[in-house]
Amino acid sequence: MDDESDTAAGPRRRRDRLPRNRQRERVLQMVREHGGAIDAVELASNIDLHVTTVRFHLDALCDEGAVERIRMSRNGVGRPRTGYRAVEERLDYRILAEILAMELGETVQVRAQRAQRAGQQWADRIADAQGEVVVSQDGTDPAQAGDSLDRGAVLANAVFNRMGFGSELAAESEPSASLSADSEQVLGRERVIRLHACPVRDLARAHPEVGCGVHLGLLQGLLDHAATGGHQDIEGGALSARLEPFVEPELCIARMAAPRKSRPPSS
Repeated sequence: MDDESDTAAGPRRRRDRLPRNRQRERVLQMVREHGGAIDAVELASNIDLHVTTVRFHLDALCDEGAVERIRMSRNGVGRPRTGYRAVEERLDYRILAEILAMELGETVQVRAQRAQRAGQQWADRIADAQGEVVVSQDGTDPAQAGDSLDRGAVLANAVFNRMGFGSELAAESEPSASLSADSEQVLGRERVIRLHACPVRDLARAHPEVGCGVHLGLLQGLLDHAATGGHQDIEGGALSARLEPFVEPELCIARMAAPRKSRPPSS
């Protein structure tokens, strides 16, 4: 009797000792071959693994996106069972994104310039769109947001939010100071937007000159529109945009400044 039990349990023990990656491959293969949804108990029975081991691998496959959980109706009384089915493999858009990025130019500098120009054209489309009012999450109309820097900041925050950036405009402006190309001191104000969820983060990490370049051009274009009030015959104001990509793993910073120049006192 004991010998028979040991013999019956032998194959399962050997399968349980398989490396986890091979076990997981077998679990995934069985889920795919089943076609529809299958629960962990039935799956464990079919491949002679302990149900706890099967659930461990199913959880990992769900985390990887290869398998998804669904509710399965139960015959009779009781809570629905949790079923698992394979997720159909999707074409990777990142390949297309990389091809398009390379088509912008052969060098990083050329790609960055063209991406920024594309972003500015995008801003023009947004600004020129008729019948589409862009407002911030709190209902603020950018046209009523104070001076050109505030108008540009509110407009940019609203646009980036609609794009899925999870943007957050800092409530107060900050003083800023820097040196211009001719060594003049540049003083002014700065508004900051925290971008928590870049929707094209994969492209931005692989090709920041393209992903971040488009967004920088978009930001600068929106600021230009806020500075001119939408009138093309008025020269753009001195609003400047700057992006700081991935200062944290999922956080970028957009800075918008309205400088005024003052020469340092002569000695």
